[in-house]
Amino acid sequence: MKRLRLAACLAILFPIFATAQIPVSDVDLTRFYLRIGASSVHPDDSHTSLKYYLFQDWELYRTSWETDDDTTWNISGVWRPLPYLGVELMHVGDSGHPLSLGNFRARPGRDNIHFGRFSLSSTNLLVNWYMTDLDCLGQPYLGIGVNYSDYHDDHLYPEFQNYLINSGMATGPGHFGVGHSWGATAQLGVDWRLGWGKMRSWLINAAVIYVDSSVDAEVTFPTTLGYERLYSDFNTDPWTFNLGVTYEF
Repeated sequence: MKRLRLAACLAILFPIFATAQIPVSDVDLTRFYLRIGASSVHPDDSHTSLKYYLFQDWELYRTSWETDDDTTWNISGVWRPLPYLGVELMHVGDSGHPLSLGNFRARPGRDNIHFGRFSLSSTNLLVNWYMTDLDCLGQPYLGIGVNYSDYHDDHLYPEFQNYLINSGMATGPGHFGVGHSWGATAQLGVDWRLGWGKMRSWLINAAVIYVDSSVDAEVTFPTTLGYERLYSDFNTDPWTFNLGVTYEF
């Protein structure tokens, strides 16, 4: 599915790149941008409910995930050898995301339980198509590429740990693990030049980035016979909103 989505993006943008008429005089191999800013990361909640590999636990049946958003930082470098084409390497720093299970019916008077949390960082390699030339103050662009997402610092909250033990599922503390993913990514952004003269090299940047990220989340815990696992298909597919400042070299 991810390959099909990426192929569709390439099929849409290829005619644009192929038909672009760019004079040789416009080529500048020394044109670089450095960009830093803030990112608001919004993961999706469309994960499957926790279950065993062979059957579904009744108390976890039909539970839904609730993932909190977070704000972090980003940094990227852009090589723009052509007025309408650039290559961008972007890193979005660690964002922390608490998790809850909604529609959880094991405790009277409550319909959720605090599950745990994970941290997320991502690196994107994108090819950007710029819709205007270098002389315009506003320079919108569209980019597609590949993403690597790293999920780390993942752990269970005491409330869910106690549920595992008190329900008889576990004989001791459990471990929550997520992992990492590779996927397609796309962005829509704009650089706005602050003026001419001394201010020509400074731009304000705003962008929205979508990442196709799917991982297998597991809860491993001890039992009287050894170890058991619960798992969920995590489709985080985060939207990230960037706001920052760009310097053109």
